[in-house]
Amino acid sequence: MWKKIDDGSIIDPSGKIIYFSTERFVDDICLGDCCFVCGAKPGEKEFNNEHILPQWLLRRYDLFAQTITLPNGENVRYDRYTIPCCSDCNSFMGTHIENPVSEVVQGGAEAITDFITKGGGLTIFVWMALIFLKTHLKDRLLRVHLDARKGDDLIADRYDWEMLHHIHCLVRAPYVGCSVEIEAIGSVLAVPVRAQASPDMRFDFGDLYLAQTMMIRLGETAIVAVFNDSGGAMSYLFKNLLEKITAPLSEVQLREIMVEFAYLNLRLTERPTFHTECDGLRETCRIIGRRPKLGLLDLDRSVRGKLMSSALGHVLPLVSVEGLTPEEVLSSIQAGNFTFLFDNDGVFAAAK
Repeated sequence: MWKKIDDGSIIDPSGKIIYFSTERFVDDICLGDCCFVCGAKPGEKEFNNEHILPQWLLRRYDLFAQTITLPNGENVRYDRYTIPCCSDCNSFMGTHIENPVSEVVQGGAEAITDFITKGGGLTIFVWMALIFLKTHLKDRLLRVHLDARKGDDLIADRYDWEMLHHIHCLVRAPYVGCSVEIEAIGSVLAVPVRAQASPDMRFDFGDLYLAQTMMIRLGETAIVAVFNDSGGAMSYLFKNLLEKITAPLSEVQLREIMVEFAYLNLRLTERPTFHTECDGLRETCRIIGRRPKLGLLDLDRSVRGKLMSSALGHVLPLVSVEGLTPEEVLSSIQAGNFTFLFDNDGVFAAAK
């Protein structure tokens, strides 16, 4: 029989952690050095390095020697962008999460879209949640300033770790056999992206941490996910924006879509709530969510501007708009009024 321990976590008779309480998640995973899946300490099991972006993806898009730009401006090779994980859990996640997604992605854009529309959305959502979680656990090891004279603060020092608890529960669901109700899943969208002549442009990855929003480009398809909105952003954007998109997106337009999801998520008047229900006698658990009535705050457009600046920071110096100076474009973006998606008449600006 499962039992609850003092910190609120649930364990089975063997000591396996079925449910991490928020307290234990923060103490052992976020502030500690335990395996982020099973909770084992480094001295208890063999540990190795888990790639934040899986090796199959690095191989498919030839990313091993390419670099990702971190929030502190540092460039790190993808093959060295890793976090510690116990060997057993590394293998488990590879078999139960990475392999199914890898098989779908190998099939190309149509296979990805079909997989999501035919019930595979949860698998994709958990896979993206895993990448998001690993990305921000990695921030525990990254300095804010590359120049040590400016201090030794870490990027994650600013994090409210409790925000990641629901994502952690979702990521562990396959490991503990926990079911996930539809209300506990956030927005997930697959969109077509314009084909690029250069192989280097077939992959893209970005997220907006505070809005718990992420996008990943996989060739001619990209997936955008919001992890804590219970589908709220998708409900609004589908009828107000997505139906107007009539052609594949450009790289910049894709990142603007991520921003729109993030901005809508931050504007929700009431936040969804999430909870893990455990039945100790039957030894079953499920992750549930409560969706409040959909409503939007009248949030300052400058918030959208900050999201745009963050999402597009690496390409802003390269952006040119006919009839506007670079300074005018930047000012409009920062004010939250600029769009790459539509022209002045509200017609989708198809990528050329």
